[in-house]
Amino acid sequence: MGWDPGEVLQMAERIPWIRDLHLYEEVGSTNDIARDLGEMGAPEGVVVLADAQRAGRGRAGRSWWTPPGMALAVSILVRPRRPPEDWPQLTMIAGLAAVESIEAVGCPAGLKWPNDIMIPPDRSRTTPASAWRKAGGILVESVPPAFAVVGIGVNVNTPLEAAPPELAEILGSIRETVGHAVPRLMVLESLLRAFARLYIEWDRGASMLERWAARLIMLGQPVRIHAAGGVWEGVAESVSAEGGLWLRLPDGRREYFLAGDVSLRWS
Repeated sequence: MGWDPGEVLQMAERIPWIRDLHLYEEVGSTNDIARDLGEMGAPEGVVVLADAQRAGRGRAGRSWWTPPGMALAVSILVRPRRPPEDWPQLTMIAGLAAVESIEAVGCPAGLKWPNDIMIPPDRSRTTPASAWRKAGGILVESVPPAFAVVGIGVNVNTPLEAAPPELAEILGSIRETVGHAVPRLMVLESLLRAFARLYIEWDRGASMLERWAARLIMLGQPVRIHAAGGVWEGVAESVSAEGGLWLRLPDGRREYFLAGDVSLRWS
């Protein structure tokens, strides 16, 4: 079932920070539409929401599956007052907001560096981090110093049995974890409220680093990092305010990675 325009409009009116909301039945990418609006001078607080995406994407152009009526596909236009070197923390804000919105409907949630939204296969909080599944992702596209688009995708009621074969082993959805369907509008409103609150706090000078680090399920865990220069194995030790990851290698040395075209997997 698609979004009810009246309910979505009422939801947006309950969040004063939202300046305008553009609702679509299906788009190529909500990020592309939000970027076009930004280039046309749209104000901060514009939200683009779609029931389905044909060409949703993550980092490095990787595809993201958004079937109709089942997931969140939302992009938010921001015009930060902070310098562009601080903008990597927009990913942190989005991740924290996503975790808060998922937990609000009774589903445990966490984050995997650099931009994955993770949930366990069931409600147990004792499930090993390596068994958690990807329930969503974040894609921030910046046009400094003018604006940035924060794209967030979350599998709310997505039927995993219908997932493309290449995604079936890694995807999770809130419905699968909690055992019943969840109102998408409830998750969306919680997400946008949390994002607005955290963004305002950050834009006034606060750091999101400690809160973000506390939600990263791979810190302290053995991981493997695939980057352009090769493959590194070690323990995910800590993260920086720029969103980078410090990896402790078996010989005691440390390597530093920025997000870019890097992927992290469990060892």
